[in-house]
Amino acid sequence: MTSADAPAAVATGEQRIAAAFAGRRGRAALMPYLMGGFPSIDASAAIGQAYADGGADLVELGVPFSDPLADGPVIAAAGT
Repeated sequence: MTSADAPAAVATGEQRIAAAFAGRRGRAALMPYLMGGFPSIDASAAIGQAYADGGADLVELGVPFSDPLADGPVIAAAGT
């Protein structure tokens, strides 16, 4: 099976993001931020589910990094 034969229901990440914004007609999308694993893995999974259940169009998942140069102080503190 080649990628051309793949089912149409499987979308790339870029296609899924585009679909989340499609049809919004210039309206803002709800895209909350979630630091993965903060305050715990179980809690962050529950928070992510609550975002989805609450109507989030997308969830930005932060990955903790030991040297968060580009992050603000709140995100840096959550990730270290």
